[in-house]
Amino acid sequence: MLERYDAIVVGGGVAGSVAARFAAQRGFRTLLVERYKTPRIKPCSGIQFKYFEKLLGANIPLEKLCSNRLYKVEMITPSEKVLKGKMEMLNFWRDIFDSWLNSLASDAGAEFYDNTTMIDFKGEGNGVTVKLLKQNTVKEVRARSLIGADGMLSTIRRRLRPQDFERRATGATVNYYLVGEADLDPNTLYMFYRKEFSPLMFAWVYLKDDKWVIGTGAKENPLHYAKTFYEYVKKRYRLRGEVVRKEGFSSTLKNIVYFGEGNVLLVGDAAGLVDLYRGVGMDNAALSGRLAVKALIKAEEKGLEPAKVYADLMKKAKRKIEINAKKQIRRLSSNEELEKSLSPIRMLKGALYMLFAEQLNKLLPAEKLLFLPP
Repeated sequence: MLERYDAIVVGGGVAGSVAARFAAQRGFRTLLVERYKTPRIKPCSGIQFKYFEKLLGANIPLEKLCSNRLYKVEMITPSEKVLKGKMEMLNFWRDIFDSWLNSLASDAGAEFYDNTTMIDFKGEGNGVTVKLLKQNTVKEVRARSLIGADGMLSTIRRRLRPQDFERRATGATVNYYLVGEADLDPNTLYMFYRKEFSPLMFAWVYLKDDKWVIGTGAKENPLHYAKTFYEYVKKRYRLRGEVVRKEGFSSTLKNIVYFGEGNVLLVGDAAGLVDLYRGVGMDNAALSGRLAVKALIKAEEKGLEPAKVYADLMKKAKRKIEINAKKQIRRLSSNEELEKSLSPIRMLKGALYMLFAEQLNKLLPAEKLLFLPP
């Protein structure tokens, strides 16, 4: 007989780990599957605001964070005006952080398989049969529900909706990691808004422990933009040292939010929950992991389709991402529009909102938090 679970979660990042942990805490027999051997390197900024801990349902131990704090922000406009602000941020390496999230799921009672690939899945009746490849052995397991947290290259989403993927990459990010010195503050996140550096979102520079991260994103020719931006930073801030690593990630997923069908739910990047206007995705990923489990419980109690319940719970987050996507297209139409979007009046309004939201988030429940930046 097939081994049976209440929920199988594919993908051990933020969304998958949160979903597996909350499912196990609520009495679901849960299996969490991660394709790579952990800890595994993941190209990602690894920066979030303090409210992120409330979404996770746990405080991040200091040893899981980088040694240098980030609590200041400098935004550099196309005309090179510098806008400064303060906001406490969480700064972490994704390999260390995600491995910690995996352990939280395990501690809650979820079984965890790393170095395990989901080969295929098939919905049958009231459940899903999942075929796994673990240590060169093919294994089939059965669950009432499948949660796809397998990222922008999601095998599960590709099976459900192949039309959501392009043949060529729809976007890519590139990071350079440099060990050395620079005329930069180790406690500041620098964000550069200029189309020559990033026509996708913004370019960034900040410190993680002993490594300066210099990165950017683009829809096409990301290596060209990365090199252009790196040379600019090197000259402007007297960057000196050695680039010890370069990494990048590309995706063919279209900019469409989709939450799954039947008892197959998609969370995090697999659902398309990246907000390029804000430049983040981990808070939406954690929220989707929580709400996916809530949807499974509610659907079971009321005899409803889990994916429809989940989509209803996530409709506010989806709407926000869609509104921000339109804003991003407008402000990236030219450097002039970018400059306008960063005007002193708009920045003052944004700063006041962030101060208000930071205080209100201390009182709000996790699923009602105000996500930042606005």
